[in-house]
Amino acid sequence: MYLKLVVATLVLAFCAVVLSAYARLSDAGLGCANWPACYEENALKERQPPQADAAKSGAPRGHTSWQWKLHSQVVQLLGMLAIAVCGLAWKKRKELRQSPLLPTLLLGLMVFMAAFGILAFAYLPRPVIVSVHLAGGVAMLMLLAWIALRQLAQPAAVDPGAAQKWRGLAWLGIALLLVQIMLGGWVSSNFAALACTGFPLCNGALLPTMDFSYSLDHSGLPLSAERLTAIHWMHRAGALLTVAYLGWLAFRIMAVQGLRNIGKAVLGLVALQFALGIANVLLGLPPLVAVLHNAVAMLLLVALVVLSFRLRKA
Repeated sequence: MYLKLVVATLVLAFCAVVLSAYARLSDAGLGCANWPACYEENALKERQPPQADAAKSGAPRGHTSWQWKLHSQVVQLLGMLAIAVCGLAWKKRKELRQSPLLPTLLLGLMVFMAAFGILAFAYLPRPVIVSVHLAGGVAMLMLLAWIALRQLAQPAAVDPGAAQKWRGLAWLGIALLLVQIMLGGWVSSNFAALACTGFPLCNGALLPTMDFSYSLDHSGLPLSAERLTAIHWMHRAGALLTVAYLGWLAFRIMAVQGLRNIGKAVLGLVALQFALGIANVLLGLPPLVAVLHNAVAMLLLVALVVLSFRLRKA
């Protein structure tokens, strides 16, 4: 019962993160035929300072589309499941023979994100809100994956010497992927998804004109093209580093007894993610490809969590 509940919560958390990405990309001009004109319109709307009455009432800015409404309903259901997981973990802690610490952290994270969502929309700029919510969603996904793995039947143990050798490198891969995911959220939250065209060159140059200065003030003005290009270019540079490292890690892991299938899964997801990223640029950010790009990133993160779980200390 507990394992089924955790797996159901994990699947729902994955859906919530993907739905959030879809809604965020839609706001950033997903499928917009007249970009950057639509970007400027959306940016002006989102970067306007909150009205006094909205600030007092805590009402969210925008976020009335069906994508955000569906996402809100999924998150509410996710919160109820997190309460159930935490409650069962405490009630059956002797039977499960596991500490309820992680389920409690999960519930605490849900409470924090709910409070942040209520209080932040009227006061903080969009990029900060998106970054915090994205980080929270990713943290939930990792916690739920780890909780579920603790309940599953364990396969044959990995050689202790190999586990010690690759344990830190696997966590480094997770760290690189997390940074890249956050950079992707920064791109879409700043409406920079279509700022850099062409591949492998960006706007016809390896190092296009860029402005790395940034401000989180409520000026109400959209970012300049040079700043948008800088944000997009950073995501591209991070992608190349992450793909190179995870590809190398996957090849080496495939040679470790008991980890070959995980290595294959990581390598396949890395290749697919890289291909989807290129397709996004060359095809002008089609909705299906853009959402798949986010979904595969979450699957890759879960695969790396599985790898780290297998390499953990006994």
